[in-house]
Amino acid sequence: MNTVVVLELDLINEKEGNTTYTFLGYGPSQGRILAFREKGSISGNHWHEGISKSKDPEELLLVKGILRLDWTTDLEGAYTESTRVQAPALIRVYPLVKHRIEALEDLCFVEFNSLEEHAKDTKYPGATS
Repeated sequence: MNTVVVLELDLINEKEGNTTYTFLGYGPSQGRILAFREKGSISGNHWHEGISKSKDPEELLLVKGILRLDWTTDLEGAYTESTRVQAPALIRVYPLVKHRIEALEDLCFVEFNSLEEHAKDTKYPGATS
């Protein structure tokens, strides 16, 4: 079972402190979400069922900052896995993997889905259907 994949971006050019990267993403989406998080904040604590193609897997492009990503396949249980991710990086979280991020620095990231796709496919621990 796939859970979480963190991919480095491909550096295609670096000159005088300026960098350009490329990456390949997954399928179609109805929109994008640009998010900023302050150092110390925690986001997520949810999972996706994979109903929306943009959530199978969910992709998050970390543009700026460092975060701690926690995850587990025990949807109502404690987090069992954790990794530190530094920008730039592409994070893929597969369906039925509960996940959260803690901003270790101020963050900027892009989610490759619309707010409607997110709401339709997101579940929270302890919530009744």
